[in-house]
Amino acid sequence: MEHGDRIEEGSSRLLGGSSVTGSSNDYRWVDGSEVDSESPPWSLFEERESGEGYGSIRRRLIKKPKRVDSFDVEAMEIAGANYHHLKDVSILQTIAIAFQTLGVVYGDMGTSPLYVFADVFTKVHIEADVDVLGALSLVIYTIALIPLAKYVFVVLRANDNGEVMSAVSGLQGEIKSFDTNAVVIVSIIILVVLFSIQKFGTGKVGFLFAPVLALWFFSLGSIGIYNVVKYDPTVVRALNPVYIYLFFKKNSNNAWSALGGCVLCVTGAEAMFADLGHFTVPAIQIAFTCVVFPCLLLAYMGQAAYLMKHPSSAARIFYESVPASLFWPVFVTATLAAMIASQAMISATFSCVKQSMALGCFPRMKIVHTSKRRMGQIYIPVINWFLMIMCIFVVAIFRRTTDIANAYGIAEVGVMLVSTVLVTLVMLLIWQTNLFLALCFPLVFGSVELIYLTAVLSKIREGGWLPLAFASVFLSVMYTWNYGSVLKYQSEVRDKISTDFLVELGSTLGTVRVPGIGLLYNDLVQGIPAIFGQFLLSLPAIHSTIVFVCIKYVPIPVVPQEERFLFRRVGPKDYHMFRCIARYGYKDVRKEDHHAFEQLLMESLEKFLRKESQDLALESNVNELEFDNISERSRDSLTLGVTDVDELRISLIEQERTVISEDAFGERLPSSIMASDDDPSLEYELSALREAMDSGFTYLLAQGDVRAKKNSFFIKKLVINYFYAFLRRNCRGGAATMRVPHMNIMQVGMTYMV
Repeated sequence: MEHGDRIEEGSSRLLGGSSVTGSSNDYRWVDGSEVDSESPPWSLFEERESGEGYGSIRRRLIKKPKRVDSFDVEAMEIAGANYHHLKDVSILQTIAIAFQTLGVVYGDMGTSPLYVFADVFTKVHIEADVDVLGALSLVIYTIALIPLAKYVFVVLRANDNGEVMSAVSGLQGEIKSFDTNAVVIVSIIILVVLFSIQKFGTGKVGFLFAPVLALWFFSLGSIGIYNVVKYDPTVVRALNPVYIYLFFKKNSNNAWSALGGCVLCVTGAEAMFADLGHFTVPAIQIAFTCVVFPCLLLAYMGQAAYLMKHPSSAARIFYESVPASLFWPVFVTATLAAMIASQAMISATFSCVKQSMALGCFPRMKIVHTSKRRMGQIYIPVINWFLMIMCIFVVAIFRRTTDIANAYGIAEVGVMLVSTVLVTLVMLLIWQTNLFLALCFPLVFGSVELIYLTAVLSKIREGGWLPLAFASVFLSVMYTWNYGSVLKYQSEVRDKISTDFLVELGSTLGTVRVPGIGLLYNDLVQGIPAIFGQFLLSLPAIHSTIVFVCIKYVPIPVVPQEERFLFRRVGPKDYHMFRCIARYGYKDVRKEDHHAFEQLLMESLEKFLRKESQDLALESNVNELEFDNISERSRDSLTLGVTDVDELRISLIEQERTVISEDAFGERLPSSIMASDDDPSLEYELSALREAMDSGFTYLLAQGDVRAKKNSFFIKKLVINYFYAFLRRNCRGGAATMRVPHMNIMQVGMTYMV
């Protein structure tokens, strides 16, 4: 017996500890102490129950998983999905994308010369050259430090695999009858036009707007050079940062207040990062360093040169500094550029809302992907029209560019501080940067931004309250949605039905099984949702085949039809219950005919059943092969002495490598696999599946209500029972998201107590 045990132990080490020769990439041995690597650890009991040998632990040969451990993560991997990634972009393609960024990313920052000096010199009166040079030096180093040094060279590395009134207001000095009311009306019209074209997508809008912004930046640079040469070339002295010190020394508190206007020169800088999903990092970097940065510097230097000779023109410095013969062409270009400037904010808002939805921090909304090449180019209709209404509201209420600029300044500095904190965390936790270098980042940039924050906070009463109010509202919405959604999901996980309970009910599930297929939609990838128990309690009969369907959206444009569904069996065979993950790419059309969907689902399920039968046949055949070989060697070992054990082990390994070889897998196993098509249990299950399909499909959906427990605090009851409930009623519904036919829907009410 000792010899036999040692032989079996040696065989176990060989077969259980290594792959079978001849098919080492496909198969491995496991016993009851292991868990199928395609299942998470907690699913071991369920897996033991799911086969014909329910309740037993047996050592078996299984296919090596080609995917990762979790079924949830496995669902996100599509065979051959790498095709959707953009290949190495050529230089010409990068330049083309960089040109496109001008029309989306840099419109906001590009139009800042329209109002920066006008706002700065409402706080500081020009009495000497140091006032102009100091303000110019502040602008130069603000642009160089924040957009260039911070965003272009640092923040853009942390990526994962509007002012229209300012331009129109220029007519007030040129056309005497063009008053504030006319400015507001024209601005509103422009806003309506801008938001109406968003549905065409970022790519088309970018190519439409890019030539205008390119012309605008060319105009800024050209006019800047003209003014510097004509009025005062000595403004280049502002490159000396000493003038910043002299500016503050002369103007003290007024200079501090003027910082609120100076920070407007970098409005929209955060769009370089927020709009990253729409473009590429090199394109954004090239556009800023080669076009935006030099043109802005020339524009501000030209305005400063003009102010050195005409200090009384500060209120309308941009249009005053434009040569008279070029006023109307520049005005038209400025108006178009100012209209386009809001595009950075709009595109960034779409991206932020989408990411918030992905993180479970924002109610579900319809997202339209407008590009087959770039997943980040999206359009969200509800957000688009909401932004339009809010922009019209702000323009109509504030009516003045200065007040809007004050509101924008606080929002801008707030975003800068948040990005500084988050990028510092990325440097420490993800990049694992040297601690000293990582702390230098917030020390340098955070200090500058805190100085600007103290300046803009003084303008809360002058319009700065607006972004704080909006931020408070959106924070409340996001927190409420995330809080309620997490509690609801925790409740679903906690109330999952155990497989033990189903086994006790028997294959009839405690009711009558009638022909038909029930597709129960839920968000759980593991376990049996509690809503299924509610259906069992509410219905006098349940369908003969039950499929738990979970919709997953994967980050590729289109999922091939053959890769659409993943299946697993739930419970023993005679229960006819399956788990299915339906995978869709962001350009997949979900409005397909439901009959085509059902047909494809059943074809995929039939393939799964045949594949399962083949794997079981393979497992059975190899088990028999292993048993025969070990039994034969056990008999031979009885004639050997104890001193022959070491020799036995050596020969055993050599014999195993010979017997279980390519011949065994190449000749004996394929015949059993072919024979699996004649498996009576398979044919019976396929016949039952076709009969169920002929009887029709029913879509089983939950109409859930989330309520706080009676012993919850008052605040929790208020948030869950009213605020979260309101958001759930008004967000995109489950039936609309899943696009199921309304004629075949069966809903059951369920209350989640959280």
